[in-house]
Amino acid sequence: MTLLVTLDHYTVRGRPSKSETMLTVVFWVILFFVAENTLLQTLNYFSPSLHPVFSPSLLNRRILSRHIGTDAFGCITVSYLGLQSSHYLSLFKKKFFSSSVKINPNYENRLWEYIPASQRILTIFLAYQFKNLYDSIIWSDGPEFIAHHILAGSAAWGGMYPGVGSVYGIFFMGVSEISTTVLVILANFDDDLGVKGLAEAFPGLRVVSAVGFVVAFIGCRIVAWPWVSWFLLKDIKNALANGDDKKAKERKVWLVGIGFILGSLTLLQFLWLGQIFVMGKQEIDKMLA
Repeated sequence: MTLLVTLDHYTVRGRPSKSETMLTVVFWVILFFVAENTLLQTLNYFSPSLHPVFSPSLLNRRILSRHIGTDAFGCITVSYLGLQSSHYLSLFKKKFFSSSVKINPNYENRLWEYIPASQRILTIFLAYQFKNLYDSIIWSDGPEFIAHHILAGSAAWGGMYPGVGSVYGIFFMGVSEISTTVLVILANFDDDLGVKGLAEAFPGLRVVSAVGFVVAFIGCRIVAWPWVSWFLLKDIKNALANGDDKKAKERKVWLVGIGFILGSLTLLQFLWLGQIFVMGKQEIDKMLA
């Protein structure tokens, strides 16, 4: 049984076994714990010389360690690997900018092809969701966060086993996490979910993070997400309608499940966009007051 560390581990022997994948997931979960606790111990060591918002408050240091050591670390990793493999998505990009570009109506390669780079992204993403699930329970984030981590992790597993839409995983579990990276940094400035007093202590950084998040969210989640979703949902619809496709019959539950998860999350993107505009207006009003 091999620990899947490099891309070659996903390439040489084809799709890795489930046991190898779970071994690697455990490795990454441990790595997230180590990164988070290393950051926490570093902050504790230097706490006497830190800004007053961190110095007396162990809770604030724990929150920052969670958001940076686990969340930012996980999102940066999968988004970097997604960008590294974005050439697999070049046809969707070309089609977006030119209607003359033709995309093969045959869905088989897009739904059933095994892509080693995507398998690696999905493996790390699944590990991140396991760690997220643990954190959400420990920190009492709420049922909506727990449900999100379970659904997102389930979609990642379905992308690997039995294997559905590997090429799409590069975007949804990789590239699109760019916006989440900025979000988990911005979350530190929230008095309820983040470090209490941080926004007041560093207002400039908060504004920069907020602007960066809005730009990344609109680009990744409002523009690119629905565009790529359209092709995946269309491929799923065609696969389910093809009575001669044995793989589609065998993976029907996963096709329907991933389609449902994707449709639900796509709707949420636009609801969140409305919240962003409302919150943005409130912040502008505060600045002008």
